[in-house]
Amino acid sequence: MDKSEYISNFDRLILSPQIRKFYGQKEFFNVGYWLEDTQNQQSACFNLIEELLDFILEKKGTILDVGCGLGATTSHLLNYYSSTDIVGINISSQQIERSIVNAPECKFICMDAVQMEFEDESFDNIICVEAAFYFDTREKFLKEAMRVLKPGGHLILSDIIFENIQHFGDWIVPQKNIVKEKDIEEYKNIYKQVGFQLLDFMDVTEKCWLTHYRYLKSSIEEEFQAGEIDEQTYQLNMDGIDGLLNSSSIAYLLVSTKKPAKVI
Repeated sequence: MDKSEYISNFDRLILSPQIRKFYGQKEFFNVGYWLEDTQNQQSACFNLIEELLDFILEKKGTILDVGCGLGATTSHLLNYYSSTDIVGINISSQQIERSIVNAPECKFICMDAVQMEFEDESFDNIICVEAAFYFDTREKFLKEAMRVLKPGGHLILSDIIFENIQHFGDWIVPQKNIVKEKDIEEYKNIYKQVGFQLLDFMDVTEKCWLTHYRYLKSSIEEEFQAGEIDEQTYQLNMDGIDGLLNSSSIAYLLVSTKKPAKVI
């Protein structure tokens, strides 16, 4: 599948009415971080961004939102950063158009995360929410992130590691991003080889991935009981979600890294 076909397929997925109804008016598109009192998907998405931003103790300087989706994360960054210090990038021009509507104060650029068109040492911080596993490849993105970060700058991200492409296919997860047997040390070594200092690393599969799909399953059950979807659609969704819930080949991670400061 070429890049234009991939973008078109992903646009159809993220912009579908069913997806947008599920995620709410803020137009997030991630599994979220679920606390005991989290009531819905949109709240879980807010929680996830807050968990990630907690990694940056001093929220100052510039920040780049890589794989910004429809601009929900970028908009949330306005709670901590000046609009002039926030930039969002996405490979899809259609998603960029929607981002501009959702966060008009911020700057958005249509750009490939593995070929960033920024000068070296352009940003103090980078955030990447649930996107690195899509990139061709994760390692190329990390090298670009290292290049455009200023010395001492932070890269924070939520990422998903897959040990096979059984559930999603290689159009979503490139083969080169597979982490065999969910080898966490292999995954960490990608950052170390690029030159990042790993500050924090959390496996939050239960609080993010699994709880999201349990909530999604209950939402689809409610739609079926209300007669909003037919039995074939209901069963197809249930089978897919049960496969994801029962899979041991997927892990959801929160990662905080830092580009080493220059030695004087």
